[in-house]
Amino acid sequence: MAAVVLAGVTGCGNRPNNLETYYDQPGSSPSTTAEPVQASPSEAAQPETGSTTSAAAEIAQQVSAAVLTAQDLVHQGAHAATTRPANGACFDAVPSGDPRSASWVYNSGSTLTQQVTGYLDKQATDVLAQVRCGGNQLNMGVALPAGAEMVRGWCEATTCTVLLARGHVLSGLQVTASTPARASDAVRSLVQIAAGRLPKD
Repeated sequence: MAAVVLAGVTGCGNRPNNLETYYDQPGSSPSTTAEPVQASPSEAAQPETGSTTSAAAEIAQQVSAAVLTAQDLVHQGAHAATTRPANGACFDAVPSGDPRSASWVYNSGSTLTQQVTGYLDKQATDVLAQVRCGGNQLNMGVALPAGAEMVRGWCEATTCTVLLARGHVLSGLQVTASTPARASDAVRSLVQIAAGRLPKD
């Protein structure tokens, strides 16, 4: 699951530059002193654009690194899915951005979808604090997992979703199973693994 909103990089690069233009004061005679040399709009924009691009690239790397791998799930009895299951309502409630995702199928037929999203202009904890999902809140049964700054979970019908935040990255896990109990057990077993893949300080 990946909303860095990496799409915001383009928006930042196209902002009009707020450069001041120098004018002679009314009624004054032309000055013979040299005018201050101003940077052209393209030159003035370079530092900000370069900084924004660098930050976006770093967050994109953090997003990719937060996606679970086959090695992470080797003891979970899951294998890569050929098609991605539909998003549950909770995933749809996550603000959009430039997400990365992966989907898995358990031997039991349950499905796991991970969606990791990066936000260029905001902290993931601020994004998660505003997410509202239907169903019942999921009791994690443990304290805040190491590696995460905030975690929240919900179960609706037989789909359980957990969202973990750190820095500019929001990692979401969605499990759909045959029963609510199976879905909640499966997603809880993945929380610490997913938290360990979030960005490090």
